[in-house]
Amino acid sequence: MWFQAYRACTHSDTDSMPDNAHKNSLWKALGLYAAGSWVVLQVVDVLVQNSGLPSWVFNLALILLIIGLPIVGATAYLHGLGGKSDAPPDGSGAAAAAPGSPGAPRQLFTWRNALGGGVAALALWGLLVTGWLFFGPGSSPDASTATGGASGATTPTVPDLRSVAVLPFATRSEDKQDEYFSEGMHDDVLTQLSKIDSLTVISRTSVMQYAGTTKPIPEIASELGVATILEGGIQRSGDRVRVNVQLIEAATDRHLWAETYDEELTAANVFAIQSDLAKKIADALQASLTPETEARIEARPTESLEAFDLYTRARYLYYGTGSARRERMESLRELLQRSIEADSTYAQAWAMLGLVYAEMKDRAYLPADEGMRLAEAAVERSLELAPELSDGHSARSRLLSDQLRYEEAEAENLRALELNPGSAEEHRRYARLLLVLDRHDEAVSQARRAVELDPLSIVARATLADALWWAGDWEGTVLESYKVLEMSPDEAYAYYNAGYGHAMMGQTDEAIDAFQKARTADPSDPYNSAGLAWSYAKAGQRDSSLAVLAEVPHEGGLLKEIAIVYGELGNLDTAFEILDQAAEEYPGSIGQLRTDHSADPLKADPRYDELLAKVGLE
Repeated sequence: MWFQAYRACTHSDTDSMPDNAHKNSLWKALGLYAAGSWVVLQVVDVLVQNSGLPSWVFNLALILLIIGLPIVGATAYLHGLGGKSDAPPDGSGAAAAAPGSPGAPRQLFTWRNALGGGVAALALWGLLVTGWLFFGPGSSPDASTATGGASGATTPTVPDLRSVAVLPFATRSEDKQDEYFSEGMHDDVLTQLSKIDSLTVISRTSVMQYAGTTKPIPEIASELGVATILEGGIQRSGDRVRVNVQLIEAATDRHLWAETYDEELTAANVFAIQSDLAKKIADALQASLTPETEARIEARPTESLEAFDLYTRARYLYYGTGSARRERMESLRELLQRSIEADSTYAQAWAMLGLVYAEMKDRAYLPADEGMRLAEAAVERSLELAPELSDGHSARSRLLSDQLRYEEAEAENLRALELNPGSAEEHRRYARLLLVLDRHDEAVSQARRAVELDPLSIVARATLADALWWAGDWEGTVLESYKVLEMSPDEAYAYYNAGYGHAMMGQTDEAIDAFQKARTADPSDPYNSAGLAWSYAKAGQRDSSLAVLAEVPHEGGLLKEIAIVYGELGNLDTAFEILDQAAEEYPGSIGQLRTDHSADPLKADPRYDELLAKVGLE
């Protein structure tokens, strides 16, 4: 339409045109071109922001429009001159300049040619954009691992605008309790956002690395592989809480949205702020939000600020690493019990308490039967209070797996992922179950997804190393384990996995060294001692193996580990005596035995099939 107006301005009665009419026509044409270009750029900007197109699409459109400016200007100018000197007397506009005559160049600058050139330029732009969409980075599921030629260089991917990292909120006070409160708010905002299926949200462990950072926003976004960053701060003052946040597009450092909340400090207001934040961020990023998801986001888990504070401290400890596992489990149990005393209807606290009891029974910190009873009671209470709590469903899945009820366990895991699709922890937990089900490729895929959502998480990467071991990729296990150790040099779980990887590759000296470092890093975890005893057995050092094995508690999930050591030593009678005990006390460990490569010496014995039949497995 603006082209038609432009043409009307420049196509006039040439016989009566004054000498400077072509100049007036030129300015009108340039003005209309500028207005039309502005409209085009606005449309392209909207497409770039909301369709996952790269920022160079906007730059290309701008360059093409700039190139078109002198062409349009010259066309308008010469069209005016041509109308004055070359138009035939009949006004038909069909000047017939001979080739090589002064009028010939002007014949090239016609509206038809200008329009053709514009269409060709826009077609070229469209082809480039279409090519990027179908053949460019991120166009296939494997794009993130595509390599280029012999160099093996990774093809860079362009993050979708709907990918976000929520940086730790700055605490505007020196009080340690306020710091816990800020971390709790931060965790809950992450949890709320991860419920939105169309968003990719980097999980807590990775973003916590940037607490107090001075790194530029684009650098942080590049390291985490996201397009947007949310940052903000929290201040508690008396009975008031003030929260200010801003959502930033990393590539341009442009603010997409900002908000300040100043409310009375109550649990209701805290959760209202969190749910409002999640919904407004989703709206700013054009993410779809179903009524069911919105209802889950708006749910208020507790009305007690004290219960919330205690739970946030427990959650901080639960996902922490580096400290002795037993000490951490005991502290967790105490904090969660106090949280439940403050609010007996706090479903999230009940679910985490169930997971703590399950961990304690696995590591023989509690008798197996007592630990299972306490864990089941806590998990069922959590789901009774909040049937759509993802943590409750994944905790129930773990307990069902321990009871060899695998089909039900997987259904619970899948329900947890449905309720919280962006949770790295839910993907990690599902990976653990798939390992037991002998679906190793799927397990590795889920573990990798957890790492994508939480790339700096030690636990997620250690789980990936574990999954690779169960899948038979010993080298991959070792490589991933040492990646973890680069992030956390004293991480016992990483040394533990590296030990198993080295041993399966026949590197027994390296395996023994890794298990010794795991035991030094966390002597309270009996699994580290069991691994060391196995590595000694693998190396043919029988006396050393038995000496370490004597330190391992003969109960719970450790019974399987002890039997595996005896199997490696060739003492199969003792191994199966212990496995019979495990089948009675801890049948879930027998299910794990089926896909455990370190148990291979046991599987050729006829008693192995009898053992599986005893617990109802094939």
